Amino acid sequence: MKTPQHFVPTLPEIRALEAVARLGSVSAAAAELNVSQPTISYHIKQLESRWDAKLFRKKGRKLESTELVHDTYNQISAITSSIDNLSSYLSQRSSVKPLSIGVATSFASIFLINKLEKFSQLHPDVAIKLNASNRYTDFSKEGIDVTLRLLPKLEVDSAITLSNPLIPLPNERMRVVCSPAYLQKHLAYQNSIQPLDPLILLQMQLIHEEDTFHWQKYHSAYITNFQGTLTQQLSFNNADLILSSAIAGRGVAILRDLYISDAIADGFLVEPFQASLACERIFQFVFSDKEMPTKHVWDFISWLGKEMAITAKTDKSRKC
Repeated sequence: MKTPQHFVPTLPEIRALEAVARLGSVSAAAAELNVSQPTISYHIKQLESRWDAKLFRKKGRKLESTELVHDTYNQISAITSSIDNLSSYLSQRSSVKPLSIGVATSFASIFLINKLEKFSQLHPDVAIKLNASNRYTDFSKEGIDVTLRLLPKLEVDSAITLSNPLIPLPNERMRVVCSPAYLQKHLAYQNSIQPLDPLILLQMQLIHEEDTFHWQKYHSAYITNFQGTLTQQLSFNNADLILSSAIAGRGVAILRDLYISDAIADGFLVEPFQASLACERIFQFVFSDKEMPTKHVWDFISWLGKEMAITAKTDKSRKC
């Protein structure tokens, strides 16, 4: 036997060689690989020609591997197994591509994280990839399927009074909240049924959201003859930090319905004042303009919109 020439067999040749060596039959190998018998025979003859060596010999009705095939079979089998495993892995990855959702960090930490298990129970075949960020989404670069944004409420939005799949909370309000302990400590609060006068806010520590004027507008709207300018002694750039600070008893916060509903229901916060403000920004689902939303995207939007509407629904019995 001549020294085999150095060359790289093709994948069909490797598969044919491994199958014939394992099954001992050209016809059986052809059936397993879903090709014709002449195709298998051609691959084997090509390898024998390049290696200038006999690969199989007849033994009864079976083909028996020669020494060359016998000595290299484990390596050949390992190659075909690795290729099969890689193919299976890539197939699974492509078939279960995660549903990539873009949301603001506050929305993710306050609301969505605690709700996602419900969606997974309803749709166990859908994997979720959450992209929490306060910046605008580049759908193509980041691979985002849908994002939930807080967008300014435009003049045309004022006509929207009922929720719809893309705008689940068109009438959300900003409400004043604080911890029960803070209210008791600073106002000698005794579980009065009547809401308190917003004038008392002038004696309280206000928790501000950076680059907003919620408190200024609230004071101007509900405190008679208020003309002062509020100093932001305590401020945060994210609603989740404001919520945590209020629960910790650091002061009084003004936050949207969705962000305070669970905390009020759990007794971590109370709402001492009846007056509220309309939200200047509303939640809206946004898609890429280059791709049609998939069924999984619509399933997620429908589910999340319902969860948001249920949570943010005003319940008078929860108020102080």
